[in-house]
Amino acid sequence: MTNKTENIEKIEKKPVKRRKKSGILVFLRLMIAILLVVVISLAIVLYLAMSGRIFQSSESKGFSISPRTEAPSEPVVHTLSCITPLGEPLSVTGEEGETVALPEAPKIEGYCFLFWTDSEGRRVEQSEFVLESDLSFSAVYAPALRDAKTETSHPAFLSVSEDGYFRPDEPLSRADAVLALYSLLDSALTADDGGAVSETEAAAPAADSSDENAEDAEARADFEEAQSLLIELGVLDGQLDSPDDPISFAELFRLLSAFFPKSEASYLFENIPESDPCRGDFCLAMEKGWIEDSSIDPDRIMTRRDAARIFNRLVGRAGDEGQDHAKVGTILDLSSKDPDFWMIAEAAIPHECAREEDGEHWTDSEALPLRQEGLFFVGAALHCIDENGCPVISDSYGNFDFNAEGVITTGMPELDELVQQKLLELAEANDIEDISEARERMLRIAYNDITYHNSYLPARNSEIHEVGDTSFVNEAAYKILTTHKGCCYNYNSAFYVFAKALGYDAVIYSGKVNPVPIQRPHAWVEIEFDGIPYIFDPENEYTQVIKGHTGTVFFKLSYERAKGWYYYRGE
Repeated sequence: MTNKTENIEKIEKKPVKRRKKSGILVFLRLMIAILLVVVISLAIVLYLAMSGRIFQSSESKGFSISPRTEAPSEPVVHTLSCITPLGEPLSVTGEEGETVALPEAPKIEGYCFLFWTDSEGRRVEQSEFVLESDLSFSAVYAPALRDAKTETSHPAFLSVSEDGYFRPDEPLSRADAVLALYSLLDSALTADDGGAVSETEAAAPAADSSDENAEDAEARADFEEAQSLLIELGVLDGQLDSPDDPISFAELFRLLSAFFPKSEASYLFENIPESDPCRGDFCLAMEKGWIEDSSIDPDRIMTRRDAARIFNRLVGRAGDEGQDHAKVGTILDLSSKDPDFWMIAEAAIPHECAREEDGEHWTDSEALPLRQEGLFFVGAALHCIDENGCPVISDSYGNFDFNAEGVITTGMPELDELVQQKLLELAEANDIEDISEARERMLRIAYNDITYHNSYLPARNSEIHEVGDTSFVNEAAYKILTTHKGCCYNYNSAFYVFAKALGYDAVIYSGKVNPVPIQRPHAWVEIEFDGIPYIFDPENEYTQVIKGHTGTVFFKLSYERAKGWYYYRGE
């Protein structure tokens, strides 16, 4: 009984303990919730404080949330400055982050703008910049050249000599290169500035008229003026060494590079390694079209022909191939068949022109005299003019052949030299100043010299030629002119080349001669006068004189009078 009672009491006491535990849990939960609210509130306050939205009220000591009303900050401004030779820099300003463009470089008379450089001297490629700081750029200019596309007056930049020769294949001298560049400078650079003398001009040696003739002194003064200006413009580093020496391609391209920005292109050259200082100049030359040959040797000497081509391309000039030859005149060593004829005429003949869609056309010119068609002499040298008024060069005219200098030729240069030398000696010995006015007299003088100033040497069997064979002429003539001995082939070959050099349309025959029935191999010369052929036979006259037979003269002997000799041509 007692045990039951105790168990009942225990049972009755258990619910009371649970209620106590349940109250504690409720209290703890409430405190946790309050704590969470406080933490969350603090977090919100902290967030708003960091966002600048809490301020202390002027009416209470507590905190309240309200929008902040700050004054706006000043924008950051940067400047882009562009320095030019004109003085005050060009400036562009803008707010930080703004994109601005480089201003257009100002035009300066006589100069052309090349590019902008940054503060470290590097070339600037872009034209727009985002302003993040102050920027500074400098304009780079170069002396300007004449622009053939806008100018109607084209001065000569390579000269023709007073005797009418251009000498296209002779070397271009350094002095001539300087004068050519000076002639092609923008006219604003070469205009008379009132006689101011630069330090360079003052230092240049003056032409000494006591050592030079007037023409040479004037040429020297022109060169010194051109050199001084190119030094002042920075094209030349100083006075040229040996200005009369030939100029190489490398030297000329170094001068021309002063007028253009450095080429950004890269070309391969067979004879110019990448480390060669002149390689950049040749890349510019290829880019500009001054040259097209990648195998060029930089030390190659430039000819006047090369210079005409390069300088014309330099300024955009081109000859008018469709014009009348009379606007050019006669350049004695330049044929109209030469592929560079019009290009050289463009370089050497001052002219006015108009530019049309199909190219440049000359409207007026300071032409050289236009020679008439036919043969003419310069000293003892026989030249020829074709139907266009141009010399015959490396070509034939009728039965006359002319060499690369436009002088009559046998095809054997050493023989040509002997003939020219002998003609000059004979003219001087006989007081003949103008061979062209004394041709027939010179023909007789040459005939007599060959007839009476050489010794007869009988021909060997190996020297006897078949009828009609005239292949011996040059060698036979050269032999007697150097040894003063020979047979009929030598005598008459020498007279033949002299007659041709004097402008006579002579023919040499290899045939037979002597009264029948005995005929021997023989050579003689034939020239027509007024349609009648005449015999010229210095060897036969020599042998007759030696034999004491002085009755027959074989100078300009008609076939009718020579019937007893039976000249047989083999026809």
